[in-house]
Amino acid sequence: MGEVVAVAGMESVTIGETLTDPLNPVPLPGIAVDPPTVAMNFVPNDSPFYGREGRFVTSRHVRERLLRETLSDVALVVEDLEESSGFRVSGRGELHLSILIEKMRREGYEFQVTRPQVLYREEDGVRLEPYEELTVDVDENYMGRVIENLGSRKGLLLEMKQENGMARLTYKIPTRGLLASARSS
Repeated sequence: MGEVVAVAGMESVTIGETLTDPLNPVPLPGIAVDPPTVAMNFVPNDSPFYGREGRFVTSRHVRERLLRETLSDVALVVEDLEESSGFRVSGRGELHLSILIEKMRREGYEFQVTRPQVLYREEDGVRLEPYEELTVDVDENYMGRVIENLGSRKGLLLEMKQENGMARLTYKIPTRGLLASARSS
């Protein structure tokens, strides 16, 4: 029970599914995956430079690649956009999506993306927002500026360690604070 195995000859087996003995078809409990915290729209490139950077440029190409990625990345969610051709891609953070974007770019896919959007969720009538743990290593001379900047973005300092002229600051910060800091600092 719970062994890791390789499966051959079955196309529809994906992460989280259980293969059982037909005489005792009891599945294992499903795995819990944290919900996505950030979404971006992936749309076909319609700029004047269309076709210069990649071989795979159509919406169909991008769709097939994104759906293929969801087979091995359980934290990735891909949905068709209703108002235009393209896809809303949700993941566990800006880094998660930027790694996907870079992989696709290196594979020859050409597309445009929108700014990341924080995904809020509702639980028992209360709006919840995602928080991240942020660790910053900074020279002690600039520590005050970093503390001031992250404080203005609703970051909560959890731990501070100083050694050899360097400081390690650990924060709990809303995802929206991290996205804002990348654009306004």
